[in-house]
Parts: sequence; structure tokens; C-alpha cells
Amino acid sequence: MVISAAFQTRARTIDHLGREQIADCPTAISELWKNAYDAYARNVSLNIFDGNTPVATLVDDGHGMSLDDIINKWLTVGTESKATKKDIPYEDRNGIDHIRAKQGQKGIGRLSCAALGSLMLLVSKKKDSPLVACLLDWRIFENPYLMLNDIKIPIMECSDNNELITVIPEMFDALMGNLWGDGDDILRDNRIEQAWENYSELERNENNYITK
Repeated sequence: MVISAAFQTRARTIDHLGREQIADCPTAISELWKNAYDAYARNVSLNIFDGNTPVATLVDDGHGMSLDDIINKWLTVGTESKATKKDIPYEDRNGIDHIRAKQGQKGIGRLSCAALGSLMLLVSKKKDSPLVACLLDWRIFENPYLMLNDIKIPIMECSDNNELITVIPEMFDALMGNLWGDGDDILRDNRIEQAWENYSELERNENNYITK
């Protein structure tokens, strides 16, 4: 009898493809700058704010992303853009006439963000589209017991930066649903609870910091 089965993906796949493939912070920054170049940015900057909680920002003026772009491209590993080699339309080229040669490698440069810090707020805006924000904590993807499709990434559209400030707490609460569930799916909540119990037990046995 033939039995069919599909590949299953654990959350650590994102960690393997991102943070574990990046040698150091300069390499991660280089990968993100390549992505900015591919987005036809004219200006890119790295800003570091020292303090009790160090914060870094990478800012570019590329064509930006809409809500659909973030869901179906940024949060989708293995998109068809590399395979189809579609040119960026002129309206997304920031007034640059010539076609730029793609610099990003294998479409996983965005995952290198994990090498720069645990918590990341992605803010992007495409012309004639609302501002979009996405909040991630890369430590979630280090849990070897979590399945990738059980992780929910909070995304919100905002009218402007002032509204963004007000919705961040709501996004953070949604993000924390990946630690103890959100009540929407009892089976998912149980899987998440068990995954974090197993991971915490593993960390205790190895005398490591308890991530949860």
C-alpha cells in the first residue's frame, strides 16, 4: 500500500535559513542593503541608538511594500520572483530609468534581521497604499518544538506614523499569543503550550536561559 506524506516545517527552519547562515552583523547589514538596492532605493542609512536597550534602524527610500507584498512576498520563503526574473515596473523604480541587476541572494536576506536583534518592527509604505507594520520576535523561531504554521505574525495597516505608535501595544499582545495562545484555536493553543513546556524543560536541563 502506498502511503503519501508531505514535508512538515518546524519554526526553526527560519532560524536555520536566517541567523545561522549569517557570519556577523556587518554581513546581515550588507544583505539588507542589497535588498534596498533591489527596491530601487537611492538612499540607505543605518542608525544606532545606544542606551539601556540598544536600538538600530535600517532605513531606505525604495519602492516599499503593501500589505499584500508583506504577506505574499516578505513573509513567504521561496517566492517565484527569482525564478521568473520579472522586471520591476517603472513606477516602482524611484525615477531610475535603467534596470538594476538583482543583488539579493536566494531571497533570504530579510531573514538576516535575526542576526541584528531579537525584536523587529518592520514599517513600510508603497506609493498610493497605506503604511504597513509587522512585528516579529526572532527568538520564537528558535523553539525546536514549534511548527511554522502555528506561528502568527501580527501585521497592521496604518494611516500615518501617529497611528502606528498607538497600535504597537496591540501588535505586541498579538505577538505574545505565540507563547500562550490567543483563544482562537484551542488545538493550536495546546500545541503552543506543549511546545514551550518542552523547550523550557530542554533549556533547564542544559542550564540555559529560559527563552519564554
